[in-house]
Amino acid sequence: MSDSIYRFEHAWRVNRDKERLWALIGDFRYDDWWPNVRIERIATGASGDGLGNVYASEFRPGLLYALKLRVSVVESRPPTAVALRVAGDLEGRAVVRLHGVGRATEVHVLMELETRRGWMSALAPLLRDVFVRNHRRMIEDGIAGLAAYLDADIVPGSVHAPYRRLARG
Repeated sequence: MSDSIYRFEHAWRVNRDKERLWALIGDFRYDDWWPNVRIERIATGASGDGLGNVYASEFRPGLLYALKLRVSVVESRPPTAVALRVAGDLEGRAVVRLHGVGRATEVHVLMELETRRGWMSALAPLLRDVFVRNHRRMIEDGIAGLAAYLDADIVPGSVHAPYRRLARG
């Protein structure tokens, strides 16, 4: 596998109910709480549950670059799961699942992405650790922003992010 392929897994628990989290995550309302992320709906699917929605987004994981993405909802099961196809500077897929645990919610995220910007792919053998660190920092900023926005705590010890590389084959 190429150095330009990344697999990220994240899980954390927030002391808010699943429906409240779904209202933000499932509708891609991130601008109010996730620094350096801008998302705009550019197409609405016919189903009414988010399926077929398309979003133009910009993520700024580092000071020197931004990632422009087109994110399409390919599966939607409110209020428990959404699967996304990602295209643009990164290509691949992402899946977000919400599991109610009492009055809290566990959020599970899986991303499998490949860089498509020429300079990022060319420099991936040298800058891979920087890209992973920037991703981790951006996710941590998002989790902190979500907790502050909801006035909710992230349950201690619940954040797990095994940033591991896909197996080479």
